[in-house]
Amino acid sequence: MKVESFETSQSKTFGDLLSKKRKDKELKIGLLPGAYFEYFRMWGKTFEKQIQEDMDVVVNNLRKKFKNLVYPPSLCDTIDKCEEAGKLFKKEDVDIIVLCEFTYFPDYMPLQALGQVKNFPLIVYVSQTESVIRPDMKYPQTIRDGSLIGLAQLTGTFRKMDWFKNYRVVVGWLNDQAVYDKIEKYAKAANVYHNLQNKIIGATGQVFRGMFDFEYDKTKVKGKLGPEIVHIQLDHFVNMWDKVNKGEVKILFDEVKRRFKIRDIDDSDIYKSAKLAIAMKNIVERFNLDALVYRGQHFTEKKFQATAYLGSAMLQENGIMVASEGDVHGVVMMMTQKLLTGYTPFFVEWSSFDEKLNALLLMAHGFADPTIAKDPKEIWITSSPENWGYTGKGFSFEFTGKPGPVTLGHFIDDQKGYRMLISGGEILDLPPLSVGEVNLRVKVEKPVKEYIAELLYHGFAHHCMIVYGDVREELSFIADLMGINKVFI
Repeated sequence: MKVESFETSQSKTFGDLLSKKRKDKELKIGLLPGAYFEYFRMWGKTFEKQIQEDMDVVVNNLRKKFKNLVYPPSLCDTIDKCEEAGKLFKKEDVDIIVLCEFTYFPDYMPLQALGQVKNFPLIVYVSQTESVIRPDMKYPQTIRDGSLIGLAQLTGTFRKMDWFKNYRVVVGWLNDQAVYDKIEKYAKAANVYHNLQNKIIGATGQVFRGMFDFEYDKTKVKGKLGPEIVHIQLDHFVNMWDKVNKGEVKILFDEVKRRFKIRDIDDSDIYKSAKLAIAMKNIVERFNLDALVYRGQHFTEKKFQATAYLGSAMLQENGIMVASEGDVHGVVMMMTQKLLTGYTPFFVEWSSFDEKLNALLLMAHGFADPTIAKDPKEIWITSSPENWGYTGKGFSFEFTGKPGPVTLGHFIDDQKGYRMLISGGEILDLPPLSVGEVNLRVKVEKPVKEYIAELLYHGFAHHCMIVYGDVREELSFIADLMGINKVFI
């Protein structure tokens, strides 16, 4: 049988989609340890031994953070060694390079290595042996602690040559753990950026009418943000719906009844939602998707007479990011946040504000990963507040999130190109509102009315992705690697 397109094939092998999902690339970091051969000639073996020991300190600290650390066997103190280091980093395809100069290191030497990997992210580490300047310091010690002069020289050269536009700088002494924590943040961000290039998003249905803020160009999404978009036709869903195994539906139906509290809906509503959830799972598995975006409302809800919220929640619980209303940019942000933190983000929209709490009410679209609920025993399944063409009472999750710091983000593509929203807040320890939706009250860092005014002034989408933890610095670095603008609120 001839190979066919995924659009028409009934087999599991397609000519235009990968047969197996790509695995995420493990984080791999490179260390370029620089020193100047002239000083070893001047001050002998004792000084050279001290510099080698300094390199060992950095290597040992990096090994505590990174399983895959790539570095040359000895100090790069000649241009030949720098040449070989550059080849090594290129061969090993490291995610990011840390440049650490253990003496003054004239710029032509690191350039010999870095010129081979100009597209690789770079961290410049300004290091010295201690956090103080000792009054009895001798001249060789000033060189041992003098990475600043060489790195100032090198970064000035970068600007002149237009190389490494998005390098980051960390400053500290050799055993300063805050430095290694920051290196870890940047390295993880670089790895996330690289892994986004391998992701595939399945999109079914158009952006909901009137939501021009979500409209996207799939070529620009691939070119700037990384993931590829594959359009899944409604016929694919219908075929999956028709072929759903009734035994699987019954298992999920029973799980819902066992795991969650239920009000205002009937068994028939749960069953229809469970059937659609299995169809969604099968679509994701058949086409090896990393994320799914759909239009509910008059599209899937009317066609299948059920909401897609149970399917969305179950996919998210199993690591597949999902967004509704055609919000492709939103699901890219969710994948980014998930890769950075390991937590499933909330997919919400801006709703209203509470001036006393200095907080925003953020409403989800009937679903979220149940594992991120404040109390798994207090997750309600309710009727859906909005009916877009289905019969029955619908199906919606109602709960709130665990209290704690969060990061808010999204993308928008406007006349000047892509921009990334980056913001911070805190989910408050409050009971959920009884509104038939997942809902959060998030305290923001500036007066809430000022926050809203600034948000609307910058013109971002009406959805927002919220993830546990503070990853604003990582998102900022990813935006730079993508070559897009960013707005902090």
